[in-house]
Amino acid sequence: MDETSPEGRGQPDVSELLVDLNFVPQWARQSPQENPYARHEPRERREDYGERPRERRDERRGPRPPGGDRRGPPRGDRRGPRLGPRDERREQRFVPPPPAPVQVTFIPERERLATLVHDLHIARSAWPLAEIAHRFLTNPDACLVKLETHALQRSNEPAKPAATLFQCAECHAVFLDAAAAEGHAVARHLDKLFVIEDVSTEPPAGNFTCVARCRMSGELLGPPNHHGYQEKMLALYRERYAHMSLDEYRNTIETSREPALIEKWKDESRKQTIYKAKGVENPPARKRAEAEAEFRSKALPGLIQRSHRCIAPARGTHGWEDDALRRAIHDTWQRESRFPASLMFALRPAFKHMHLFLFKAGGGITFVTPIHPHALAPEHAVAPIREVLEFLHAHPGCTRQQLLDGLRPGAAADSPEVVAVLNPLRWLIDRGHVIEFFNGTLAVPMHGQRPHAP
Repeated sequence: MDETSPEGRGQPDVSELLVDLNFVPQWARQSPQENPYARHEPRERREDYGERPRERRDERRGPRPPGGDRRGPPRGDRRGPRLGPRDERREQRFVPPPPAPVQVTFIPERERLATLVHDLHIARSAWPLAEIAHRFLTNPDACLVKLETHALQRSNEPAKPAATLFQCAECHAVFLDAAAAEGHAVARHLDKLFVIEDVSTEPPAGNFTCVARCRMSGELLGPPNHHGYQEKMLALYRERYAHMSLDEYRNTIETSREPALIEKWKDESRKQTIYKAKGVENPPARKRAEAEAEFRSKALPGLIQRSHRCIAPARGTHGWEDDALRRAIHDTWQRESRFPASLMFALRPAFKHMHLFLFKAGGGITFVTPIHPHALAPEHAVAPIREVLEFLHAHPGCTRQQLLDGLRPGAAADSPEVVAVLNPLRWLIDRGHVIEFFNGTLAVPMHGQRPHAP
């Protein structure tokens, strides 16, 4: 734990075992910097200008008009200012979207949890439960995200059934809309059935006077009268914008007559993508539409899973395509960063199952320890143990070095006098009669204090 740890305990170095559990605050790990406000001096009062600025403004504006205030309507008119079209659009723009009908919680990843519990058993000390939960939360590889839908109910209205979640079994992405989940699977995992290759062909022949372009992505779709326009437009729609209706997406397409864009589309059209089925000898080359149709019939039914409860790795959720779910996860993560309630709730039964004990100390802070803490009355112990217990009762929160300085002042670290103190202390810690905390401090359990059940 610290420099006061004895060399004769025969246990591994805790700093190596729990290297991820660095509980020093983030601001304390940074090197001191100059004061960021050093160059911002207080604004001086301009008293040498004579009259105040407001008096000069009043002179320029002239006398106040009768019957009302220059800054607004008369006092008797309570209708308030009228909003113009631009103000109304601005108010509509900032209306927050409705929350997703899901409950988001964070749970520990099983392998990371097992590694942590193993290290806690070796460390033989007490660690704060909240800080352990924070360490899981700040490591996307160490925790999972659990999504559960719940029924929506308003006042004086029957509860609506819970929404259905659609999860991709390949990448664990979750959606609230079935069409969006299917579009994601087709766009991202078509290579499960096909080998995708790009080949060069001749540019399209013909006289083209315009070209269609997607305003949201900037991709050129081709002239509306070209035979490949409809296929490319639908492929882009299914890949990126399946959460919109097809008519809404069509309204985002614009037509341009710029010769440079037409030539650019011709150059891009020389490269075509073909799809060949995997596991087939000399498979024929297929177009996108044919590959999608076969993928939807063979692979899609087993790739999209429907449920009211989904679990996914925390890493990668920031890139999910469902805006409502991504926003719900982000809001929950911010709330958990202030106090990891759901992770602490999930860790309690897991720690109990893995033979760890929880107790409260220091004003209600919950700690985790592999040793069952219970008190031992000093009068019931032999002299060497009684001496250590009486000192710890009189000096709660002291370290090993402070204990040695109090009982054997000036003794060498390898002297028999120090060993005569450390051996009883080690026995007391292993039996749970003394608690050694993660920061090297020592404390004696109170009489009647027992580990509480998670």
